[in-house]
Amino acid sequence: MAAPAQVVAQNPADAGYDISPIAPWPESGEWTGRIDQELLGFRRDMHHQFLLGGVAARAVRIEHAGRAAGYAYISARGHVGPLAIAPDADAKTVVTTALRCALEGGARRVSMLVPGRADVVMQTALALGFRIEVPLVLMAWRPFGNWCNYLPSDPGFM
Repeated sequence: MAAPAQVVAQNPADAGYDISPIAPWPESGEWTGRIDQELLGFRRDMHHQFLLGGVAARAVRIEHAGRAAGYAYISARGHVGPLAIAPDADAKTVVTTALRCALEGGARRVSMLVPGRADVVMQTALALGFRIEVPLVLMAWRPFGNWCNYLPSDPGFM
């Protein structure tokens, strides 16, 4: 899904969630691993280590009242993902906080992959002016992951 930055910026939302840079690896491994384990059923340590090694333009921890509510990697071109939302966090607020962070980077367009099962995220994105650009289908032999709370960066990272 994608939207022009000026369209998304017309609907600013700030619900008291804070953003801070994700600490370098391995310091951040404990809390990111916990969220990944809860959402996906496995840790993504190698992915975080790779992304925190300079590939992602910006890696942010999204928190509320001092607790991790999620994380997001945001490219300089405005792509958000992967984005993980802690099970006990407000999905809409975590997503809008990540998008606010993407807008701060000055991108002309913002984008993210939104799984169809992520109904709250999908509703939020549509309300902010996002539209589906490229539909993708994930097929798996067995169910895995909480796709309501996890947005991959691209199909290759799934």
